[in-house]
This record gives sequence, structure tokens and C-alpha cells, in this order.
Amino acid sequence: MTDKINMTVSRNEGKPDIMTAFLFSCPGQEEEKSGKLVNGQTGKNLDIMLSILNKSHPQLFPSSDRYDYRITNSSEKIHYKAFDGRSEPSAAEIKSAVNIGRLENDLRGYECVITFGRCAEIAASILSEKESCKNIRFLRSRHLSFLSLNSSIKTDINGNSIQKGSPDSTYKRLEVAAKNITDQL
Repeated sequence: MTDKINMTVSRNEGKPDIMTAFLFSCPGQEEEKSGKLVNGQTGKNLDIMLSILNKSHPQLFPSSDRYDYRITNSSEKIHYKAFDGRSEPSAAEIKSAVNIGRLENDLRGYECVITFGRCAEIAASILSEKESCKNIRFLRSRHLSFLSLNSSIKTDINGNSIQKGSPDSTYKRLEVAAKNITDQL
């Protein structure tokens, strides 16, 4: 039987000609089940957001399939409430020399890295000081979970209120998240 305490899910390689990468928090229960990063609803939301970004900035986002991109996490250790009582890694876990070295290797050579959430931002702030990552442009985004999107995005890109539960509310929130990314370019 696998030792679940030390279980990890590694990076998604992506296509070698795509120079944009994604940095998320950590693998969770869905990733543990599938062995793939950014699985479940967060992955579906990433695909929707990528289709929006692909239309506006195809040079940075040439595909709307998340698995065409390099994907890594601020920690490769699996965390979820029912497993270890956590949904995110600790700051110490993210900041460890071994982990930062892993991230340097994962992201070296990329032109643009989108960070999703607080943990990814912690890792990016450390990486941006590393010589091997000086040429990477780190762009910030909120996490793409329903909890994050619903709690923080109340109006669409035109300033109109988003009605909770309406059929297009998630799409409208993802448009706002995509615009937040492109505003940083």
C-alpha cells in the first residue's frame, strides 16, 4: 500500500513550444484519484478561462486545453481536508530549499507563469529573486475554485452584478479573472 503521507503528484509537462506555464497551490483529492494536475472543477474552469484568453492573446495562450501547458504546484504534496486536515500547503513547505529548487527546474525557460492563489504567489515571490527565473513574467490570478470565484467576483467585466446561480455566472466570473490576467500584460 502507498504511504499517503508522502504521496505526490508531479508536474504536467505540456507542449514544448508553449512558453506559458501555470503555478497552482497543491494537488488535492481529484488529482490524487486521477494522477493529473488541475483536475475536477478547477480544471474545467481553467479550460473555460483559457478559451477566453486564447481569443484575446493567442500568442501567450495558443490552446484552450490545460494539458497543453506546463502545470506545477507550489507544493507537490497532496493535501485535502479528509486526508490531512489541510487544503493548502504550509508556508514552510512551500519555502523549503528542496521545493524551491524543484520549482526552479519546473519553470526555468518559461516566459510567463500565471500564479493561481496565495500559495502560488508565495512561491513566485521567492522564485522571482532567483537568477534562473529573472526573465519570467509572473502574473497573478485568484484561484479558480468555485469558492474563490464566487466569494470574490461580484460584477462582470461591464460592471453589472452577477446573479448567483444564473446559468452563465461562472463564465462571467472567469471572464473577469481572464481580464485581470490580461490587464497585467
